[in-house]
Amino acid sequence: MAVAISRYKLSQILPGMEVGRPILDRNGMVLLTEGTMLNENLLKRLSRLGLSEIDIKEQSLVDSGSILFDNEQLKIYQNAVSKVKDLFRTIIVDKKVPLRQFQNIACNQVAPLVASQFAINYLNLEGPRADYTYCHSINVALLSGLIGKWLHYSPEAINQLILAGLLHDVGKTQIPISILGKIGTLTKDEMQLAQLHATHSYRLLSNIPGISPSVVFGILQHHERLDGSGYPGNYSHEKIHPYARIIAIADIYDAMTSDRAYNNKVTPFLAADALASGMIAKLDVGICTTFLEQFRYSILGNSVQLADGQEGEIVHLGEFLNPNPIIKCSDGKIIQLDNWKGISKVKPVASLIG
Repeated sequence: MAVAISRYKLSQILPGMEVGRPILDRNGMVLLTEGTMLNENLLKRLSRLGLSEIDIKEQSLVDSGSILFDNEQLKIYQNAVSKVKDLFRTIIVDKKVPLRQFQNIACNQVAPLVASQFAINYLNLEGPRADYTYCHSINVALLSGLIGKWLHYSPEAINQLILAGLLHDVGKTQIPISILGKIGTLTKDEMQLAQLHATHSYRLLSNIPGISPSVVFGILQHHERLDGSGYPGNYSHEKIHPYARIIAIADIYDAMTSDRAYNNKVTPFLAADALASGMIAKLDVGICTTFLEQFRYSILGNSVQLADGQEGEIVHLGEFLNPNPIIKCSDGKIIQLDNWKGISKVKPVASLIG
């Protein structure tokens, strides 16, 4: 249920009040999830951790079905997508990457989103299929930065991950639109041309003064897989840069949960299933596990549509490898699903709370 959320001083909070937004530690790890009923022991724990204020749920404010965002940060997100769109069009003509402008977007627009309470919800926004590449660039930057934060990377490394995610598909500016936007299966030759985008990215970026080699190799190798089945170099295991391993997971998740010219999106739950399966041989197990554990916390409270058409709110998730979601339906009925396949849709934003 979407509710009014107000910030309270810890000294003003009484047992029985509910947490309004996830409470994070300094590394971005979840301490308490939204909706947690506070008691004296939890309040003492928060005080010991040095927290002085937290967000608390109050009366009902809007219809259920909303995915919450901050109005100002949503404008920042939309503006960043627009800027990336303009920059990609410039690169098509100039064959050069305006690095400083991408750095400004990464630092001044994406980084604040990574630090926000609503960070993961931006990945549920529905954009035009024609703008997929630009939204995807922002989303991968956002998610790469989040994963870096969850892995306790340094602020500098997190900023580098955000920039690498933002630029990871810049080589697509050198691929014919007829291939990138083709509806239907690519031919073998077309697939080989499409896969050159990682190499094109490397060539566009590698000679730019001041760019970190870690950023460049993270971009070049984001389609490599630990078993050697990826491209462009068929690298495996320790030969794949840690940044590339992070961007790979962010890239797969957002690509699967976005509408593209040639493919319809799947639910976040099916994307999480795919990552859980892929991490056995192709993806970094430690990074995947961290992402999936944090995914469980971030998806709680979102409104969903079930396969039978019922609507409700996720109130509990089991372990990511053995999920048994519990849904509170709009009529108040509680349903426990056998797996995530019973959820057909995470509902798009219906209203915004500032």
